[in-house]
Amino acid sequence: MAPPHSIHQPLREELHQRLQETTGTGDGLGLLVSYSGTLGAEVTDALLVLSERAAEAAGSNRKQTRRVGHVLIEALQNVARHGWVDSNGDTPFFMAMELTPLGFQIQTGNVVDFDSASELRERLAAVNGMNRDELRKAYVETLCEGELTERGGAGLGLISMAKRAEGPLNYQFADFEGELFLFTLSVMVRN
Repeated sequence: MAPPHSIHQPLREELHQRLQETTGTGDGLGLLVSYSGTLGAEVTDALLVLSERAAEAAGSNRKQTRRVGHVLIEALQNVARHGWVDSNGDTPFFMAMELTPLGFQIQTGNVVDFDSASELRERLAAVNGMNRDELRKAYVETLCEGELTERGGAGLGLISMAKRAEGPLNYQFADFEGELFLFTLSVMVRN
């Protein structure tokens, strides 16, 4: 298993690379919020407040600001449920929110083990294969079943993000070390 300090550096590098690719051209578009570190309740609360305020300051209406907040919460819960935990009990990750011509793009990145990567690939492929009506139906069925998964969720997070994003959940798994992968998730909350 990789030492904790060796996990943070590649995450910071991935965030830095993504920040270099932002579309900011002086037209009010571009990076609004970014963070790289470990996940915890205080971090989650702070990122939610900062992201919602940034969306409001960028001219988002109340409904879209709530959608941004909801997608961010679900993305961070996904990191918490599936993210690799280091020897200190921390889950390293990064998050970035960018304003684009299409809306707000929220990106997260974290390390996952082989089992989590397999589960996420399967679930993301299924969610991305659903249309809007199928997403609604899957959401209601999952909500009614109310069964918790091994990781403590009911399986609503990805479905909920896809519903609010009104588009595919873009993701990537990159080999990291041994049976660990760098998992990045990008969700566009459209205008």
